[in-house]
Amino acid sequence: MALPARLAAALGRHPDDLTEDDLQRAVENHIPESVDLDWKKDFYKGTDAGKKELAKDVSAMANTAGGMVAIGVDDGKQDHAHALAPFDPVEGHGEEWIRSVLANWIQPVVPNVGARPVKSTVHEGKIYWVLTVPPSTQAPHAVAAPGNDYHFRVCVRHGTTTRTLAESEIAQRYRDRFQAASDDVDRLHQIVDAGFGYLTGYLTSTAHGGSPAATYRPGWISLAAVPAVRGTYPLTTRVDRDAAFDRFVKLADEGVINSVQPARPVLVGRRQVRFEGEPTGQLHQDGSFYAAAPLNLQSDHSNSDGPKQLFQRGLELDLVALVQAAAAWAAETGAAGDLMLSAALHRFDDSDKPVHLITSEHAFRHGPAMPFPAVPAQTTGDLAAIVTDPREAVVVACALVSDLLADMGAHEPYVLTSEGELRTDRLQGYQHSWR
Repeated sequence: MALPARLAAALGRHPDDLTEDDLQRAVENHIPESVDLDWKKDFYKGTDAGKKELAKDVSAMANTAGGMVAIGVDDGKQDHAHALAPFDPVEGHGEEWIRSVLANWIQPVVPNVGARPVKSTVHEGKIYWVLTVPPSTQAPHAVAAPGNDYHFRVCVRHGTTTRTLAESEIAQRYRDRFQAASDDVDRLHQIVDAGFGYLTGYLTSTAHGGSPAATYRPGWISLAAVPAVRGTYPLTTRVDRDAAFDRFVKLADEGVINSVQPARPVLVGRRQVRFEGEPTGQLHQDGSFYAAAPLNLQSDHSNSDGPKQLFQRGLELDLVALVQAAAAWAAETGAAGDLMLSAALHRFDDSDKPVHLITSEHAFRHGPAMPFPAVPAQTTGDLAAIVTDPREAVVVACALVSDLLADMGAHEPYVLTSEGELRTDRLQGYQHSWR
């Protein structure tokens, strides 16, 4: 989860990993409250006032910079961690209750809030609660009693306190949200244009002698991705880029197939890591991503002058692996929120000629001959969900590939399902390693 870097630095580790010992060190070091950190002695009461206070604290964090609310740490009315105050768990007021309150008292719901109990090892049976709140792209979030759409308040963190925004400030927050959405689209177009230009240059280059790479690999699929909450990853020096590349290779190896593992050398790029081969792509320091992999596009052995054949199941699995790699890189940089994705098919021979879709290397029936889609497919997915659940990556890839294949006359994907399943019975004899 992307949280302010200052917060992890102050606490000594990421809030998701805090223990009672870490909280004790915060007390000993008098770690102060701030715009991204709130110490609270007592757990929220089950009354409407208590629920409203919980909603206010979380929404204010989301409306500002994100941060953490630690419950069970007394600030001693001095705005810093003063003493540990673990408490007995309240029956029926656990994680489910917290999430229910947030869902009912905040409009719109704050996404990806973490709610984690921390057991006390010193005081048996007592606990703390750690709430982590990422910065939100859907801000401003308003607090209102369930069913009350008229009397609502929008709160933000102001130093160590929480304040309510004036009407003019709320209006500006909405303008900021809409501008951010427009900026995401612009950034996606930048990533697509830069990535495709780089791919074209690599595939058509004759700088190293011999035929260009496009001669042997004329068909490619590309995926561009931009996270709503940008990350940051040091890519200034060669050491930075080598380290990022090594880390990405490991992340890419965790995908459904291993076709998105890049090969060395790591190439120079401004605020990015570049690599060529199969795949070819760019990793940007803000968590944005572009990569392209070759398609299984072959001549028809029974009709060498006819349309080429595109084997569908390899295309689908490659796209799942690209989605997983894009999300893994974004999360590695600390990005969060939604992930905006764009997928496209490319030909580098006669790009306007039609092809036949073939479901697998063992199938003989095919649909009508159609050219590659001229328009890319686009969708948005939840970054955290894609990273933690392979099924979500399949759902996102299925949405993209369904649109691409529909433009080529296919009714549905062959291997992927919209429920996040892989039809493993249709993967018999598939040449790549898949999991």
